[in-house]
Amino acid sequence: MAAHRRLKILRVVIGLNQGGVQQAVFNLFKGLDPERFEPIACAIENTGAIGREIEAAGFEVIVLGFKRQPMATIRALRQLMIDREIDIVHASSYHPSFYARIAGVLAGVPVLISHEHVVFDNHRWQRALTNRLLAPRTAAYIAVGRLVGDQVKDWYGYPDKKVRVIHNGVDLARFAPSGDQNTLRAALDIPANQPVVVMVARLDPEKGHQTLFEAIRLLGDRPATYLIVGTGRHDEKIKAEAERLGVAGKVRFLGLRRDIPALLQAADIFAFPTLQEGFSNALIEAMASGCAIVASDYPSNFEAVTHESSALISPRLDAQALAANLARLYDDPALRSRLAETARSRAETEFSVAANAFKTANLYEELWQFHERAGA
Repeated sequence: MAAHRRLKILRVVIGLNQGGVQQAVFNLFKGLDPERFEPIACAIENTGAIGREIEAAGFEVIVLGFKRQPMATIRALRQLMIDREIDIVHASSYHPSFYARIAGVLAGVPVLISHEHVVFDNHRWQRALTNRLLAPRTAAYIAVGRLVGDQVKDWYGYPDKKVRVIHNGVDLARFAPSGDQNTLRAALDIPANQPVVVMVARLDPEKGHQTLFEAIRLLGDRPATYLIVGTGRHDEKIKAEAERLGVAGKVRFLGLRRDIPALLQAADIFAFPTLQEGFSNALIEAMASGCAIVASDYPSNFEAVTHESSALISPRLDAQALAANLARLYDDPALRSRLAETARSRAETEFSVAANAFKTANLYEELWQFHERAGA
């Protein structure tokens, strides 16, 4: 890398309101060395809570304000890249990555990176075609987990040498266990001696809320409070499931919250019965917070936690097994503590913001140096 200036990174996402991708952008910006990199966040559609936090931390946020306008989006991105003399475009998810890489080619940006976050349950031929067409101009593909990396190599034909698995990172200081469970419990009017289970996820059937609700029903009259954090286009459907299963009185839907660390501190158990996941920010945040975890056996979860060591894991859609795991944790405080301590330790060693930023920064510099050598 040239010593006289920082590399300009344009980090392109669909929006900056909420979600794991958006939080990962903020975490990365905080972890990058400001003497080596100048990161800029670009939201194609809109900004929001996370965008405002990125700006408050001193980073630039640019909002294009386009929704489902491919040509206008590509033109605006191209002009932005030219005006800001962008060195590296790093774009997340299919549409932002598609638009940003085309714009990057047109603007002559030296290094283009596509970031893959999700797994799919069916082959998407249009995406496979467009990704293969852009492959020669794409310097690297970042996958948030091994499962995602394997799928994109298989479906899109990405070469092994271009696919890099870089797990998400969590702000260990922000999510550090504080020992204070009572402050937020009191604010939410939860009895101090009652178990609290929290689930943080987009309200979407693929996140497995119904399995948790069925488990709550199976647990019968056991006293516990269940906090459901998140929003989504399936809000009403998910809430109706709680009503249908007769557990609405035990479940509190808290909506979109930015005090996730405090909510996790107030909880005894984090529930993650997901049916499909690339690699979960919410899961590693719970690990960092020192929560005991119950999770589904979706393959990507095993990249973060291990059954009986750092979590209790049950088969997807198996409400009876999930209920049994919850009951074990209610009845065994020592087990809760052991699982929580192991999960926190693994988060510290494997999933910190520093680890994520270190690996990403190394990739940026590797790709930039390759570009400079090729142009020499």
